[in-house]
Amino acid sequence: MSRLHGERVFPGGNGACDSIIRIELITHFHRHPGMECTPERMAEAIGRDRLRVEAQLKKLVQLRILQERARGKETYYRYLPPVSVSSREREDTDLPRANDASMGMS
Repeated sequence: MSRLHGERVFPGGNGACDSIIRIELITHFHRHPGMECTPERMAEAIGRDRLRVEAQLKKLVQLRILQERARGKETYYRYLPPVSVSSREREDTDLPRANDASMGMS
């Protein structure tokens, strides 16, 4: 499905415009880390079409960059800060490890 924007037609897929919107969303959330926002308010904040912003917010949830929360009839999004490498290393050491013999190694 294509959408008309001004005099240009944008396809409904993952074009360059969608990538730019995702970058703008990540940047805005990064600058305001405690902010929770609806798609309407976010579209207004970055000056983009609400439907396109909402689609990219959902994509960022899939990528675990944002968290989605329903409150009443509204859906809110918030930024999930990246996990540091040292935190990941601690999580990895907490996991049980298979010994070499059980993996068929000698």
